[in-house]
Amino acid sequence: MPVYRTPDGRIVEEKTTLKPRRDAPEPTANETAPGDDPGAAAEKRRGTGYTEPTVVRRPGRTSAGPAATPEDERTRLAGAVPPDAAGREEADPVTGWLVIVSGPGVGRDLRVGVGRNDLGRESGNRIALPFGDRKISRRTHLWVNYDPLNRAFSVAPGSGANLAYLNEAAIEERMPLSDRATISVGDTKLLFVAFCGDGFAWPHA
Repeated sequence: MPVYRTPDGRIVEEKTTLKPRRDAPEPTANETAPGDDPGAAAEKRRGTGYTEPTVVRRPGRTSAGPAATPEDERTRLAGAVPPDAAGREEADPVTGWLVIVSGPGVGRDLRVGVGRNDLGRESGNRIALPFGDRKISRRTHLWVNYDPLNRAFSVAPGSGANLAYLNEAAIEERMPLSDRATISVGDTKLLFVAFCGDGFAWPHA
């Protein structure tokens, strides 16, 4: 019995059956000899005694997993913690957040991790903004950093063609980033909220 996979990922078994036609004419006396099967005689006269093949499909015995999810749908909005090779999240504690206060994706919050955090439009950035702001570069428009030794945050320019701004000042070199400061990039404005700092820091970070 043929088994195949449908475009949506289901396993299907296919069975073809032939059924005798109910409208087959009865054989005449001239077509039937003693001992002949009337059905066989009718089949000879018509050429075939069956309907068109009937195809029956049913779920296969092999269960299939869910259809693959497009990459765009797997984009995690809080993109500070990239998954490892096994799909698990790495142990990377949150040190602060960027909250989108205006522009595409308004209301979303994005985690800032320990060390250097590249910010860009694609999901491969530690801080991903895949909300449709085309003025943000795909990769590393700018850096948002947390120095665990000194418990200090900073921003630095990346490879973005458009300037980003810290509290209305163009980010053209490394600059200290304070709690409740704003970062503007493209048509997006983000408010920085610090978690780590003088009052708290992760013991291993």
